[in-house]
Amino acid sequence: MFWARSRTGRLIEGAAWALDWAIGLGLVSGAVVAVVLGKLLLGGILALVALGVFLRFKRRRSRSTNADVE
Repeated sequence: MFWARSRTGRLIEGAAWALDWAIGLGLVSGAVVAVVLGKLLLGGILALVALGVFLRFKRRRSRSTNADVE
């Protein structure tokens, strides 16, 4: 039943099987799954952009303090 070898892989694969089972029984619609996945991907992309902006400002601040010291 499980093809994954790691514990995390088995957990993800088990969740995918459970989701497939729930969709098959009509408990969850495919549209709901698409919306949830889209929101998760969008949240991840926005988090990466926010991290990039934070690192950019942090780098700029450290350069300006080094220039003031010298």
